[in-house]
Amino acid sequence: LVNLGVALVLLRAGKAERSITLEADGRHLLTDVWTSAGVLVGVGLVALTGWESLDPVVALLVGVNILWTGFGLLRRSASGLMDASLDEAELSAISAILATHEAIDVQFHALRTRQAGRRSFVSFHLLVPGAWTVQRGHDLAEIVEEEIRQKVPGAMVFVHVEPLEDPRSFADEDLDRLRTPPHQGPT
Repeated sequence: LVNLGVALVLLRAGKAERSITLEADGRHLLTDVWTSAGVLVGVGLVALTGWESLDPVVALLVGVNILWTGFGLLRRSASGLMDASLDEAELSAISAILATHEAIDVQFHALRTRQAGRRSFVSFHLLVPGAWTVQRGHDLAEIVEEEIRQKVPGAMVFVHVEPLEDPRSFADEDLDRLRTPPHQGPT
């Protein structure tokens, strides 16, 4: 029961801190709990029924649980190494935030996210009227960044502010900027 309590605390902390290490420790303790419970259940069932073959069946089920837990942790660890995108719930929350600020004279594009271990990264372009001051564009960017950090705690948010009227602002939505027209000086 102590291991169960500690495992649940570790799992909660691992989720809150986005720490695969804490989660793995919690899952390890949980497999110990299931192993102990399996031994008690196996011995109890044999004592109640007299069927000695129940003990190895319970042991197999506990073993499958351990393998499944290990597989899940390996998959999540590998995903962290591969810089996967944020999950669907976080992407939806970010899109909803951007939508609340979008108007005729403000647009967003080139949203990119990734999860690397405990870190979350969010990058997008903020298109504002060219007549806006740098301060006004920066103020809006700061507001949007803070709202995103509220929904995705600890996220590193990168905003690229661009003039809405400049065609080059729409030529850089892809990662590859080779198609961007040559710079023709200030407009």
